[in-house]
This record gives sequence, C-alpha cells and structure tokens, in this order.
Amino acid sequence: MLTLVVWSVNGWAKEFNYQAHVEGMVCAFCAYSVSKNIGSLPGVDAESVNVDLKSGRVGFKATKQVSQQSLEAVFTESGFRLDKLSEIELPPTNGQSPQELSLILDMRLDSLDTDRFEAVFEAVGNIAAGSPSRLVIEAPGLLEGNLLKPVLMGRQQVMKVRFRPSDTESIHLQLYM
Repeated sequence: MLTLVVWSVNGWAKEFNYQAHVEGMVCAFCAYSVSKNIGSLPGVDAESVNVDLKSGRVGFKATKQVSQQSLEAVFTESGFRLDKLSEIELPPTNGQSPQELSLILDMRLDSLDTDRFEAVFEAVGNIAAGSPSRLVIEAPGLLEGNLLKPVLMGRQQVMKVRFRPSDTESIHLQLYM
C-alpha cells in the first residue's frame, strides 16, 4: 500500500520552469558561477540550469517553487544582480527527449599539480567551447578554482560544466559531446 502511495505522489509531482535575467555576467566563468549558485537552491535541478551569456537569460527547472528573494539571496556577494524571475510554460515535447551526449574523453590524472596540467585543462576547455558539450570534473574541492580558470576564464562561449568535489588524490575529467 505504501508503495502505491509513494508512486502516486511521484506521478503528481509538479515541475516548475523558470526564466530569470541576471546582470553582470561577462564570461564563461561568470556563467558557471551563476549556474552553480542557482543549482544549489533546494528543489532546483542543477543539471537543468541553462545560461545564455549574451542575453543574460537563465532558465532552470525545480521540483518546488522558487521565490525571487531566495534566488537574489544566492547572489548577494557575487557581483551579479537578478533583474527578474518568472515562471514559464514550456511547450509540450511530444515524447521526444533531448539528444544524449556521448562520452568522448575520460581522463584521470594521478597528480594534483594543476600548474603542470594547465595546458591540458585549457585544451579541454577549447574543445568543450567549440560545440554543445558537458564537462564533468571530479577532484578535491580546494582545486575547483585552479581547474576551472584555464577551462573557463575569458571565454565568451558558455559550456555546461559540473564540478564534483571528491576526497581522491586525482583529477578526473569527462567530456560529453
């Protein structure tokens, strides 16, 4: 009986779709920061956050309502400003799912010396920025900035990047295209 209740509740779960305008973004690193901040909000699907750097538009999905105040709160010390937040209706997808990306690069570096591999990170960033892609980086949390700077800094192309802190003594890069 409990299984039926849980299944029924999940079937009725509402998905909220939002669009916001964020001012102050000038590069891909800014877009990453905005995406990470929004993705940290309770109920927000971090993978759904989509940033358009040129227009400043940000779209995302959530399993519960998100208020403008809660969204503004994640930007209080970041230098970005939320101009507006609106809930939007998405057109029906007719059962079609977005094209899945394929893993094209799976690299593990058994060293935490980010300076030694900066050219590698920059090259991966160049590849990722050239077409629709998703980059997943898994490394100790303290290395986040050192790894993302050569990948994202100064780029005008936004790419999907997910940093996953780990307690390993290695850096793991996965690029999907």
